[in-house]
Amino acid sequence: MTSGPVIVAALVLGIAAGRLTRHLGGVLRRRSTGRSTEMTSRHTPAVASRPSFPARLYHWRWEILAVTLLPYGVVVFALWAGPLPASAVFAAVLGVAVLRRHRVRARIDAIRLQHRLRAAFPLLRLPGGGLPAILWSRPRGGDIVVSLFGRDAFDHLHRNRTVLAAACSVPEVYVARHPKYASLVTLTISPTEVRREPGRGVLPSNVVPLRAHS
Repeated sequence: MTSGPVIVAALVLGIAAGRLTRHLGGVLRRRSTGRSTEMTSRHTPAVASRPSFPARLYHWRWEILAVTLLPYGVVVFALWAGPLPASAVFAAVLGVAVLRRHRVRARIDAIRLQHRLRAAFPLLRLPGGGLPAILWSRPRGGDIVVSLFGRDAFDHLHRNRTVLAAACSVPEVYVARHPKYASLVTLTISPTEVRREPGRGVLPSNVVPLRAHS
């Protein structure tokens, strides 16, 4: 009988092999057409570079785990515990998920918004053609906080807050920079607009209202 780690390793290696084959095919096509596009590329704006293969694996880590380790763990536990204990445990887990459905939904939204932001980053035409790397995202107090790493990305993200908000289908996106490390940027994605006190003027365009947890 094939062991579980071998099955999981085979699935991950299969996915990696498919991605690597596609990547090598793209490299060969770029080399074959490199000479013909050398002159035209000088007159076109820089295109955002695609993330590397390890970065894409990190981006899709939750989806890969959901289709590999999660089904394997469920099957192994059911075979080990037996039908009745396994059914009781699965019913308890389902009950907890229903009771905490808002937290579960917030966690799923945090993962989904990562993909929306990655789709929007190439449209911003960041300096140098690079894309910010999303380190992680987490729900916090009704909002979703996304931590980014990007050199000289803060100013450009700050100016394009409306584009990010439209990509995430929310009214407000707040931008904050780490006080010590300038390359670390925090996006606070809020489903509600910030409340402004009556009598206060509109905030200047170069000031972003920050949530308390940003």
